[in-house]
Amino acid sequence: MRKAFAILVFVLMVSASYAQIEAGLLFSLTTGSTSQINSITGMQQGQMLFNSDTRELLVFNGTNWVTTSNSNWLLTGNVGNNGSFLGTTNDVSMDIRSNNVSTIEVGRRQTLGLVQNYNDYTDGNQYLTYLKGANGISALQFQADAASFYKPMFFTNSDGNFRLKGSAAGTDFFEIGSNGVSNAGELEFIIADDGAEPFLFKRFDYRDQQLKELFRIQGSANAQNAKPRVGVNTGQMANSTFEVNGSMSTAIVRITSSITLTEDHHTIIMTGGSPNITLPNANSCQGRIYIVKNYSGATRSSSTYRADNGGTSTQIRNGRCYTFQSDGVEWQQIIRD
Repeated sequence: MRKAFAILVFVLMVSASYAQIEAGLLFSLTTGSTSQINSITGMQQGQMLFNSDTRELLVFNGTNWVTTSNSNWLLTGNVGNNGSFLGTTNDVSMDIRSNNVSTIEVGRRQTLGLVQNYNDYTDGNQYLTYLKGANGISALQFQADAASFYKPMFFTNSDGNFRLKGSAAGTDFFEIGSNGVSNAGELEFIIADDGAEPFLFKRFDYRDQQLKELFRIQGSANAQNAKPRVGVNTGQMANSTFEVNGSMSTAIVRITSSITLTEDHHTIIMTGGSPNITLPNANSCQGRIYIVKNYSGATRSSSTYRADNGGTSTQIRNGRCYTFQSDGVEWQQIIRD
């Protein structure tokens, strides 16, 4: 009898396993809209329900209703589909953290609280990526395996300055950025680190697809005390502190009335009238040069200068050309034609 009963139970189990599943026998969860779910109180961790608005299965984690793992962005990677994205669908910022420190925040300028009444900071609808970090400073670094020491990086510092530092030729580096404190700002251009590395300013010509040098600034040698040299259209290191491979021009003015010379003047031509020359204080412009030519018809006067004979003079004679240079103490007559 027992053997017959066991056989009967086995047959019923096999039959059940092949039977058609009826919809009415399926397990179902409580269903609710988002507003209904948000109004529920007294939940316990692990309780589940179905959100009829978002069509998602929710689990209560002890604090909030959260979606199940098959609806979340997985830490082990995801198979993307058209329309898949990581982000928000409403006007709130997207915050990415490491060690619970916010490092990247994405959203509208207004949403991020970054609207300011300064040019280029007023558009509240501008979408931006806000790079952040601890202690109010941040950095963005790039991979550069061939850079031996100085990996390329954008960064800010505690003085509110923004800089770019990066590798050059494997072992050298360059740096560009703002510097200074307490409203004494400046913009720095740095090249390193042996002495003769140049700053090169070039243009690209689309017709022959070539880069063509405009001018360069570099040290005079690979030495710790290399002196600065500037070359315009030289194509190589300048042979002096300043070398121009081409023409030069300086300011020139014709006068018929008196004039006080400033840093805006260089060559002054007296063509008529009764002009006199007032030179600036020599101690305010050491090294400055003026050229004065007089064909106004009579001798004219100027500030006191040291003449070529060693004495002092205030005369600029008719039919003559004078070159004056400040030595930081007084004006020296360098040339008189």
